[in-house]
Amino acid sequence: MRAKFYPFMLGALVAAGIGTAHAKDKDKDATPPEKQISKELTPSLQAAQKALEEKNYQAILDATTQAEAAKADRTPYENFFIAEMRVQAYVGLNDTPHLIDALESELATGQLPEAEAAKRERTLTQLYYQNKDYPKFLAKSDALIQKGTASPDVYTLRCQASWSLKDWAATDTNCKQAIDTEEKAGKAAQEQVYQMLVDSAIQRKDYSSYVDYMAKLLQHYQKPDYWTDYLAFLPRKAGFNDRLSLDLYRLMSRVGAMRGGNEYLEYADLATRATLPGEAKAALEKGQSQLAGNPTAKQMLAEATKAAAEDQKGIDKQVAEVSKAPTGLPLEKLGEAYASYGNYAKAIELIQKGIDKGGLKNPADAKLHLAVAYLNAGQKDQAEKLFQELSSAPEGVGELAKAWLLYLNQPA
Repeated sequence: MRAKFYPFMLGALVAAGIGTAHAKDKDKDATPPEKQISKELTPSLQAAQKALEEKNYQAILDATTQAEAAKADRTPYENFFIAEMRVQAYVGLNDTPHLIDALESELATGQLPEAEAAKRERTLTQLYYQNKDYPKFLAKSDALIQKGTASPDVYTLRCQASWSLKDWAATDTNCKQAIDTEEKAGKAAQEQVYQMLVDSAIQRKDYSSYVDYMAKLLQHYQKPDYWTDYLAFLPRKAGFNDRLSLDLYRLMSRVGAMRGGNEYLEYADLATRATLPGEAKAALEKGQSQLAGNPTAKQMLAEATKAAAEDQKGIDKQVAEVSKAPTGLPLEKLGEAYASYGNYAKAIELIQKGIDKGGLKNPADAKLHLAVAYLNAGQKDQAEKLFQELSSAPEGVGELAKAWLLYLNQPA
């Protein structure tokens, strides 16, 4: 993929989102001993609370440092109280690295109620990502997923984090999970998620998966460059037969995936060898702007134009003759010729007769040609039905059928 990737942006973390996880005890006698602040720490922590009310964040930090120095053997609750004061200070100072340290210390005390701890865990996970500490983000977000407390956007961020770490196997797994999560909710994942999934396949030189992932991308985001990349790699799918090269060029031309004049020349040459001068002529004419001044193209166009004119003169006379053939192949081939001249009704009639007569070496190829003829004739439903039937056909026919279905069902 040639796409350039950019990090996802998280929303700003505000103090209101953190909140305070403690309250002053008006009745100290009602507070359990393990939740009380010792007299050694009281002056410093009262000063910290006063500084918080005044939004004097540096004073909070100074007071908590004094509290730590005043007593070494602090209770878990006292450590929690100190950490909470620091959380509030670092939020106010917009100091993400130290906020992360404070949240880790606070959670380690085990003093937060379960619901509040879950909230802080999610905040800490987001901060790991924001601070580009992707290994910690992935570990923490995995724990949230296991607990069932992860927010929906975590899956997308896990895809991005794995990609940023160049861990291609994890990128594959996490991007698929992000896509599945969104699609189960009835919507497409962000375009970048599909791009990163595609990139993971390229980096692993897994070209079969690359084609499948490009198809996923095209299902939701159809762009000429995506079509070009997808169809360029389609022949690398296992079992794709070279005899389908002409069919591949037909699709490439239809979706605007031709990469230059040479591909139009190749398309025209394949059509000529298939004794379809009308299609060769049409291919060269379509690529004329990219073939200007090319002497080979000029000669090929002249020859194709002459051959097509001769072919059209006698094409109707051939119908009776090919109908007498022992197999349906001549009927199917003549149907393709009619299609190349835009007579799709006659093409459909003859290709169908050829299929019905039988004796075809590759009947799935003929059905593919029939489906394309239906599409060109404006009979989309019939074309789609045939493409669906062919989607599991071997030797590359199924892959081409699925590609045509992507084209037919492109998003508005």
